Amino acid sequence: MRFGLEKELGKGTNVWTNLIWIFAAFVFILIFWFWQVQNLERKLNGPHYLIGFLILSFLYVLLFFSKIPIRFDQIGFYLGVFLRLFLVFLVPIFEDDWARYLWDGWVIQERGTPYGISPDSFFGDLDPVRAEILSRINHPDWPTIYGPVLEIYFYFSHALFPWKLWALKLFLIIPDLILYFLIRNKFGIRSGLLYFWNPILLKEIFLNAHPDILGVAILFFSIDQAEKGKYRSSFLLWGLSLAVKGFGIVVLPYLVYKFWKQDPDLKRLIVLACHSLLGFLLPYLPFLFFSKETDFLALTKFLGNFSFFPLGYTILLSALGEISRYLWAVPSFVFTFIFLYKKRDRISIEEGIAGAYFLFFLFSPVVNAWYLLWVLPFLFPIDRTFWPSWILLFVGQFSYLNYANMGNWRAVLEKGYYAHPDWLLNSLSIFSFSILGLWFWTRFYRKSSEIATNPSPLG
Repeated sequence: MRFGLEKELGKGTNVWTNLIWIFAAFVFILIFWFWQVQNLERKLNGPHYLIGFLILSFLYVLLFFSKIPIRFDQIGFYLGVFLRLFLVFLVPIFEDDWARYLWDGWVIQERGTPYGISPDSFFGDLDPVRAEILSRINHPDWPTIYGPVLEIYFYFSHALFPWKLWALKLFLIIPDLILYFLIRNKFGIRSGLLYFWNPILLKEIFLNAHPDILGVAILFFSIDQAEKGKYRSSFLLWGLSLAVKGFGIVVLPYLVYKFWKQDPDLKRLIVLACHSLLGFLLPYLPFLFFSKETDFLALTKFLGNFSFFPLGYTILLSALGEISRYLWAVPSFVFTFIFLYKKRDRISIEEGIAGAYFLFFLFSPVVNAWYLLWVLPFLFPIDRTFWPSWILLFVGQFSYLNYANMGNWRAVLEKGYYAHPDWLLNSLSIFSFSILGLWFWTRFYRKSSEIATNPSPLG
């Protein structure tokens, strides 16, 4: 009798949980569709976007940080896939990077390489499709800055479905699913769904077509291989992640430390370094047959001249001047050193990596919202997370409140299209440093104080 009652209660709980998932999917679709309609009518602005995003964020917090039971992930998983397929066919908002992705795919097909070829050399092209895409590319005087893994992806997408943005987005579901199952298998169902339903992930990857998920999946798989003792594949994959974007550099000290702690063999470490170099250089080979150019020169120009949504970087710049361009990553590596050699027994690997990424992006001169997704798989499990990185992940969405998206065209003419109000940058900088200080206090100082004031009765 008792077993039957528990079974009936379980059924009721499952029905209730399923209804919650369906309602959540409905709200997500409603908000994304609202943005789409406003965007197509040229009415979408920063405040409209932010209100919708805050609603999605609030719902996300209710779903995963409340007591809603998540025993099975079937309906959450299938609805998450449906959301992705829905977003694939929508038009990106506040973004034009997708035009460069499509353009690079075509240039590779025509020239064999996208490197060293600036789009403005094609001005006057009479083909209507190419002319339309070309008109949407920002900085057409710059050759591409994207790594070879991304360029290979752009090429295959164009070769299969020429000029189709939906195809470029659709194939990103593959690394996304790989990452979902890696997180789910390692941290459990709740963590898997927490990743799968992240509104920033859905919006930046499947609405706005940013392909960073390729690098994030490769990098996390590299860590997974290291934890299984498969260091050759781990270091090879790590090098491959750098051929997407260089953000994987943050993880290198952890890989080296983990290997060295298990097997302090310098010769073997050199062999592993060669594996990383192979993983990094191999994707360049197809392009080097056609040109000696790579993304290095354009990327160096980008890093040396451009800034966007700088938070802690503005403090470094005011204190150190232009040398800050070469020193902004130092705080991240200092944190890594302290973690590995002083606090290793008190912080998990994921928490340490997430903390290093927090400082890496906090002091970076360029912080695009989708860059912050590189930290997402390291924010699990939720009960041992570096929570300031969770907050920074969402703070990154304020980067869309630039003068252009706010409709302040006078400020655009005075300060630039991508500039932000000083009050916004200053407020978010203070907030970011405050939550970092709070984390240090709650994680170390408070616990040390409690131990000091409440000594063990055993002496």
